[in-house]
Amino acid sequence: MRARRAPRRTWTALVAISAAAAALLSRPVTAEAAAPPPTVAAHVPMAPYPAGVALTPDGARAYVTSQSSGTVSVLDTASKAVAGSFTAGTGSYTVALSPDGHRAYLTHHLDNAVSVVDTAGNTVTATVPVGAQPWGLALSPDGARAYVSNAGADTVSVLDTSSNTVTATVPVGAEPHGLAVSRDGRWLYVAASGGKAVNVVDTASGTVSATVAVGHSAFGLALSPDGSRLWVADGDDGTAAVINTGANTLLGTVAVGNGPYAVALAPDGSAAYVSNYNDNTLSVVDTASRTVTATVPVGASPYTLALSADGRRGYLADFTGSAVDLLNFPLPVPVVSGISPSGGSGVGGTVVTVTGTDLNGATAVTFGAAGAATSFSCTSTSCTATAPATTVTGPVDVQVTTPGGTSAAVAADRFTYTAPSAHLGVALTATPVTDLFASRVDYTVTLTGQGPDPVASATVSADLPAGLAASSGDCTVAAGKLTCTLSAPLAKGAGTTRHFSLGVGLLNLVSSWDVTVARTAGAPADPSPATSKDTRSCTSVLGLVITCS
Repeated sequence: MRARRAPRRTWTALVAISAAAAALLSRPVTAEAAAPPPTVAAHVPMAPYPAGVALTPDGARAYVTSQSSGTVSVLDTASKAVAGSFTAGTGSYTVALSPDGHRAYLTHHLDNAVSVVDTAGNTVTATVPVGAQPWGLALSPDGARAYVSNAGADTVSVLDTSSNTVTATVPVGAEPHGLAVSRDGRWLYVAASGGKAVNVVDTASGTVSATVAVGHSAFGLALSPDGSRLWVADGDDGTAAVINTGANTLLGTVAVGNGPYAVALAPDGSAAYVSNYNDNTLSVVDTASRTVTATVPVGASPYTLALSADGRRGYLADFTGSAVDLLNFPLPVPVVSGISPSGGSGVGGTVVTVTGTDLNGATAVTFGAAGAATSFSCTSTSCTATAPATTVTGPVDVQVTTPGGTSAAVAADRFTYTAPSAHLGVALTATPVTDLFASRVDYTVTLTGQGPDPVASATVSADLPAGLAASSGDCTVAAGKLTCTLSAPLAKGAGTTRHFSLGVGLLNLVSSWDVTVARTAGAPADPSPATSKDTRSCTSVLGLVITCS
């Protein structure tokens, strides 16, 4: 039988999407901006008519099938060169790797069989007969079973991978091709190309539990990372269909290129990549809006796309180009869409919530001329960052830097610095202490930080009445003046005290006096300096009767 050259229905169709690509799509969905389009970094020649591509779990090697020769090429992803090859059967289409990477499974359309390959030596260890015209192959998440779509028999064979035997055969719709397995292994999705439908197979009972009508020649399937959406490449309609797997209903279709026979999803679920066999392009679809954001020219007759676990590299089989395109998927540039609060003091320390997209993996958060945040942590949609101290006043742009770039400066990212200020509350109490020979008045100065910023330093002073002896254990008394200093920062709401005494003797001639304690210096500036003071008035009768108010 002659080797087939183009994917058009059962007898001329290409392989369903590689199960290895589906295995890479098992990460939680995150809300991201539209993914940037990939670029072709290299074009590596392969054995004729490459169809299936699968990556080892560590991403070090890619296995590429040859539909015409049965040759399997092993691509070294680091050197971007073919490191070796082996032959396994004829008419090879899909290749899938076991979860541990120790075995490769290949379908052979012309042999009605599946080859099991030991990847350590790249040798065939078993050949398992299946149904007529085996096409797609997908492994259960635990690797215990392999599902094979038999396009010529309208069945799916279930292989026990421990014994390499077929344990069940499931009747499905006409001309089954692409396969996908849910993350819990409960559901198998089968693209019934001839039936214009996707069959949902209950893997426990081995029966079709639902059928969802889609377009003509449904081939490739890909599940979203959370399993809630199934993407279907409808080869003859030029569309990609989207199915709600919870309800098994069609949500809609997206017009893509000509001859879309395979689809793969980004590991974060933000984009679907549809291979357009007939016009040599790759459509990039934003999965949130279900719109095509880019159309990328690639090699001749593109089909299976395998993605690295981080979604940064892709390996695309060009069927009639006899090559694999090595694709680079650039990281998206972060976008800042808002900040809260929108301002704070130049003292720094304001905790700011930054919202946006593609903020995960941030390496820096900066506040314009004020510099880098003193600390930050980011998810894909928000960052918590602590504003640095600065002498700058006015608006600055809060920008987030990731490996994908730095967010553009926009009005929504503005943070306005105000000049630091701190009001120092000053309170004075006077307590008379009478004694026949040594009466006195004990004064307590209470200093309170009243914000909005901490008081960095302050000096409070008082002119003392002449004729009264003054003493203090924590302030300075000199030349009739009291000076109390605050050297350690005083936070908003915090307080501290200072003390001094005035002696009032029996023969003292002073009968009344006022003491006013006021802030005379400090930093930062006091927004209401006129109120940073307090006064107490006292009277004495021969030092025996003292009253203060």
